[in-house]
This record gives sequence, C-alpha cells and structure tokens, in this order.
Amino acid sequence: MRKLKKLTIRHLILLFILAVGLNSCDNLTQKEFFDKIVYDEYHSNYEGIVTEKYIDKKNHARPIIIIRHKIFGDNKKDFVFQSSGLFDFIKIGDTLTKKTESLKINLKRKNLDTIIMLDFDNIKEKYYSENKYVTEIE
Repeated sequence: MRKLKKLTIRHLILLFILAVGLNSCDNLTQKEFFDKIVYDEYHSNYEGIVTEKYIDKKNHARPIIIIRHKIFGDNKKDFVFQSSGLFDFIKIGDTLTKKTESLKINLKRKNLDTIIMLDFDNIKEKYYSENKYVTEIE
C-alpha cells in the first residue's frame, strides 16, 4: 500500500509539472499567429543587396534570402509566409529596401525598379481581411 501511495504521489507531481509546462507554451490561435507574422514584418526594416538565396532543407524547406547591408552586414530573411512566386522573382544581385511600418519592398535590378506588396499568401486564409496592417494599405 505504501509503494502505491508513493507511486501515485510521484504521478501527481509529474502530471502537475507537465500541466504547468504545457500551459506556459505559446498557444496562439491561427488568427493570432497570422496577426503576429504580419505585425513582425510590418515593423521590420532591411536594405541591401541579395547575396544568396536557398531553400533551407534542415529547417522545413524554408526559402531564405541573405541581404547584405554595407554597414550592418548580412541579414537572413525567411520568406516562408510569402508566395513562392516572390522567392522565385528575387534574384541574386537585386537591391531590396523595406521600411518600417510598411508591407512594401522596393526591388531594384539592372533594368527594373519595382515595388512589391508582401502578400502572406502561404498563411493568409480568412484572416487577411481582418488584419489592420494589411487592410490599411490596400
């Protein structure tokens, strides 16, 4: 009986620790996740020349672009939430500029100067029209 009581107390303690651990995890709804992704991108800024682009097979096949800034060095940008067409369109040697509080990227190359609107095509689903950063600029 004593062994059973010790075993039960151990199980209860382990269950409590597990419950606290799981409860402290970041449990975002899909809408909250989308809003966070858009918010983070809206408030980010970068500028530089694309020096490398690749699919990171070790990290869920994420499309990665390395942007080199003259002063600040390399910036690794993950384009997993954008349409694959954007990743394919950007070329090594392109100059990308994205300002804070914007979802537009200015892309320049030899015979091209264009503005690209970030579309979050890989995750937008039904929350796209409800996001204040996306709808504010349409």
